[in-house]
Amino acid sequence: MNAIKTILYMGIMHGFFTFYFPYLLVTFDPFRFDTFIFTYVAFPLWIVGTSMILWCSIDMVQKGFGTPAHLDPPKRLIINGLYRYTRNPIYVGALLVQLGFILWFGSQLMILYFLFFVLAYQILITLVEEPILKHTFSVEYEAYCAQVPRWFPQFKLDGKRP
Repeated sequence: MNAIKTILYMGIMHGFFTFYFPYLLVTFDPFRFDTFIFTYVAFPLWIVGTSMILWCSIDMVQKGFGTPAHLDPPKRLIINGLYRYTRNPIYVGALLVQLGFILWFGSQLMILYFLFFVLAYQILITLVEEPILKHTFSVEYEAYCAQVPRWFPQFKLDGKRP
């Protein structure tokens, strides 16, 4: 049942806000610019971002025994997979997809949309998600936060996280 709820939630939320609406926005943007050779960076961004969203959605169901929806969150704290590198890999994946739209279409409106989502995700995470996770998983979540950054993965030369 969690798989069905996740497919519906992610299909509606990310399907609309990460893929469909940005596509509409860029196709009607009168202020487009040329991104030159960087246009082709959009493909890896789309592939990596979409893969991150899908991978983490599967982890929410299989390892967390819940869904990505705030009303039906995971029952277990997920600290492996992509969650070893950033505490918010679904949002990072969505932002990578949006960066792909910026580079492919050269859309100034998409830059504003992207910046809005960076701010919105930051507010959502700090005011809603993190307090709930601290309350639900307490010491385990605090230890996780001390080891894993909120946004930008940190890698060492030996391949291990700090």
